[in-house]
Amino acid sequence: MTSNKSHALDEAVKTSTSTVSFGLTKDLNIPIAINIYNLVPSSYSWAYKHLVTPSEKYKDPAVFQRLSNIYINSDLFIRVQVVDGASNNPLTYPVQTPYQAFVGNRRQWNAHLKLPICFNQVGIDSYLRFEILEIKNTAPVLFGAGCVSLFNKTNSTLRSGRLTVAIYTDDLSAKCSQVEYGDIIETNELEDAITKYGNGEVPKVAWLDKISLSYIEEEKASKSSEKYSSVSEENENESSYKLYVEFPRLDIPYVYSEALFSLSSSVPHFSNRILRQQNPLNEQSGTSVVINSVDIRQSKDFDSAYKVYDPDYQGIKHNNSIIQGPNNRTQNNNLNNPLDPIERKYHKLERNINNNSIFDKDLKPPPQLRDELLKILSKPSDIPLNDIEKNLIWKFRYYFSKNNAVSFTYSNNESGRGISSGNSIAKNSKSFLTKFLRSINWENDFELDHAFNEIIPNYWSVDKIEIGDSLELLGNNFNPFSLISSLRVNSGSTTPNDQKSNEISKLKRILKYVTFLRKFAVKRLQLANDEELLLYLLQLVQALKFEIYATEDDINKITNLPLNITIPTEDNLEDSALVTFLIGRAVESEKLGNFFYWFMKVENEDQINNPGRSQTKIYSLILNRYINKLRKFSQINKTPSYNYLKSQIWFIKKLTSLVELIRTTFKKNEATARKAQYLEEYLANPSNEMLNFSQPFPLSLDPSVIVCGCYPKESSVFKSSLAPLKITLKTIENYGQVKDSFISGSKNKYGKYPLMFKIGDDLRQDQLVIQIINLMDRLLKNENLDLRLTPYKILATSPVAGLIQFVPNETLDAVLSNSYLEAANPTTDNRVAQLTAYSNSASNVPTNGILNYLRLHSSDWTGDRKANQGTKSDALPMSQQHAVTTDLGVSPTIIDNYVRSCAGYCVITYLLGVGDRHLDNLLLSPNGKFWHADFGYILGHDPKPFPPLMKLPIQVIDGMGGLNHENYNVFKNYCFITYTTLRKSSNLILNLFQLMLDANIPDIQMDPQRAVEKVQEKFCLEMTEEEAILHFQNLINDSVNAFLPVVIDRLHSLAQYWRA
Repeated sequence: MTSNKSHALDEAVKTSTSTVSFGLTKDLNIPIAINIYNLVPSSYSWAYKHLVTPSEKYKDPAVFQRLSNIYINSDLFIRVQVVDGASNNPLTYPVQTPYQAFVGNRRQWNAHLKLPICFNQVGIDSYLRFEILEIKNTAPVLFGAGCVSLFNKTNSTLRSGRLTVAIYTDDLSAKCSQVEYGDIIETNELEDAITKYGNGEVPKVAWLDKISLSYIEEEKASKSSEKYSSVSEENENESSYKLYVEFPRLDIPYVYSEALFSLSSSVPHFSNRILRQQNPLNEQSGTSVVINSVDIRQSKDFDSAYKVYDPDYQGIKHNNSIIQGPNNRTQNNNLNNPLDPIERKYHKLERNINNNSIFDKDLKPPPQLRDELLKILSKPSDIPLNDIEKNLIWKFRYYFSKNNAVSFTYSNNESGRGISSGNSIAKNSKSFLTKFLRSINWENDFELDHAFNEIIPNYWSVDKIEIGDSLELLGNNFNPFSLISSLRVNSGSTTPNDQKSNEISKLKRILKYVTFLRKFAVKRLQLANDEELLLYLLQLVQALKFEIYATEDDINKITNLPLNITIPTEDNLEDSALVTFLIGRAVESEKLGNFFYWFMKVENEDQINNPGRSQTKIYSLILNRYINKLRKFSQINKTPSYNYLKSQIWFIKKLTSLVELIRTTFKKNEATARKAQYLEEYLANPSNEMLNFSQPFPLSLDPSVIVCGCYPKESSVFKSSLAPLKITLKTIENYGQVKDSFISGSKNKYGKYPLMFKIGDDLRQDQLVIQIINLMDRLLKNENLDLRLTPYKILATSPVAGLIQFVPNETLDAVLSNSYLEAANPTTDNRVAQLTAYSNSASNVPTNGILNYLRLHSSDWTGDRKANQGTKSDALPMSQQHAVTTDLGVSPTIIDNYVRSCAGYCVITYLLGVGDRHLDNLLLSPNGKFWHADFGYILGHDPKPFPPLMKLPIQVIDGMGGLNHENYNVFKNYCFITYTTLRKSSNLILNLFQLMLDANIPDIQMDPQRAVEKVQEKFCLEMTEEEAILHFQNLINDSVNAFLPVVIDRLHSLAQYWRA
């Protein structure tokens, strides 16, 4: 602002009769801009004086590095930055003038710079810092600097018009820190006219310009000489140069004023009276809280926890609204995050079906882009797609849909990225469908209709998707609860009636397509046989929670979206494709129906015991329907399935009452022997109907086993406060043969099946782990890799009870503490001498209890070796075939079982994050199979500090010959093959965990948002296959060399000793 305007404003303020128009800077929402004209010396004589002499040029050639030492008009450039005067901290990044070749012996830029900050965003003490730089040795160095304040503090007005900025070249730190906030000498009329003439603002008249310019030069020369002669050499405050700049010329003067921001009504901590400036709080209130530079005093009677309102965060919080799942689990709707208007417009133009559909049909991605697309398709289902990835998938939807039966080979190694044949991962475009469905906008009618009426019907059928993708369609990514709940967030209706009408219309459309997807997924499940379906049955039972039971008439009657459309009834239960499919297959298959009933029963009881976790009684309705269907099916087809189910229920009730009887009869600290004696007498009593059952029936734990009674002498009670029972059941091994040939007089062949029945522990987490181990075992066997795993049977019969198969075993703690050479009887065991000979001769092989245990249980080595010579090994590629070395005195079959099972469980327990590993739950069977038990801690949870990522004690390695033995290399090779094989099926495994997020699994419920992510991290999907193998190699080395787990194992063994 010019001095005339400042004086006019001052006079207007002094007189009461005058009025003046002015603005407030808080309303000036425009970027700070400035014109930079030219730089002139304060005195040309001074400037020439500071140039180096010709003699100095030759004495010191380094002066040529800075051209300002030689030329008075050398090239320079300027950086401008807004600085806060209170803290002297920069408020913006510097803005730089473009390169300008100086002509006419003058440094003139005539540049217009716009700074990335507005006038209403700076304080009254902020200023502009000008740095003039030149190039020295290809790097910018400071030539001079100067500052000018944005406001004139004399009258709090914003500066405007042309000004001169003092530029200092000496003692910059001291002189440039002094900012003049008062009046600044502005350019006079002559200087303004010269500047306008140079900018072409004044028309040029040749004859008049010749006279005027000569006169002006004479005037400037005389003033410059006078000024130089009058300036003392000791005047250190005189600037070296003057920089001519121009602030925006505004129509009215602007006075500084702070912006006062009102708080949102959504912040509950502040009452409305805080927001009214005319009602200040009591002066005796407590400390103050500063929000948006407004000092709001805090009253003593208010809460001490205050929130700062952020409009951007509030918008994000509103858009990503919290959605309650079927079990009141918080979910985020990641499918359709609302876009801002610009992105929404771009989205519509990008996916304009009318304009792009014809061209997209023939689009083919170039090789580099195809590699990028295959990388997107390989992403796990729990990782959301960004907008760029969604647009790419949409753009090439026809290409992948047409080629959904073609397998691509994708290589992600450093030597050659792209499509290759070596060291690659097969990426099938069958996985494209789920990614495509996640890339569409479910709020867009055109995209939905195009996807479900054009793409899926014409290019996709159920046999073209993997079963893992069908599980994803039934899971959380396409959870109808989330899709429907998002309607209220994105609705733009203004009136309640319009809003409800809009919601119902969207609800009908989304419900139609979600129902189609679920039916599509069920049709893919129908292609699976019973054994394969059993691998996923636990998750399919969970998927029933996401079913929507509503007809179009029900939607029209909705009063409270979306909760009351999820309540199933007997009438609309038939509309669920998944319910109909599961009941139908369970009725027809005894084995499938056995587990279906118990899975449903446990979930139903869990809902009854925890009514707050679920809003529906779906399991109760489905369970009753299944029992009715099973009874009718048994009556019509004359099958014993319904009677078998009743016998199983009777047996579990009998065991439950028996445990309760023992608990009430004996005290917790009473001797276990007395409890075992009582159990034996109870079972031996025929009146209790446990010695011999009235009718044989399939065991619910393993339906392939037919039980007809129990062996009281071989049953006992475990030492525990929960009094778990060990029951040895009598089985009929040839029940089917005897039943079919009862006329020929065949006799039953009986066997034994020991199991444990436990009340007081939730076995569903162990049941889930065993199911995943069974699945991984099947996936590995499909690749002809049998790791001799021992996934023992386990079944939860209620949320607090269950059955566990009892497998003959020894804990590693017991194996390592026993001396099997001393335990063996030399007179009856002819292997003692051989064991002793091996122990004495193999001095280079570490001998411990595990190796002696394996030697003790080895059969006739010669016959076993001959038998194995004719046995075909796993049909692996030649580069992956491994053979254990049998120079340890152990049967080839046993040592092979040991090495393979150690490798399998090392990989699987690492992937599942199994914790609380100690020598009491690492087990070894007489056949050499190593296995784990007790999965009370998974997904990285562990009660001990600093747990290892993988439990691999050095004693286990010594059992296969030690670190230097060939068997250790075979073990590592099996680990690498297992890890890389399971990585290829990571999407299936992650989808199974995704479906279990709403199950009441303890370690999943501790952090359901990160449960799937924890498993995904263990797969290291961002690594190449070579990098993943190297990663697992490091894990093995760290686990073998770890010292802390050895100490913790010793402490655990010591604690167990004192408890005994």
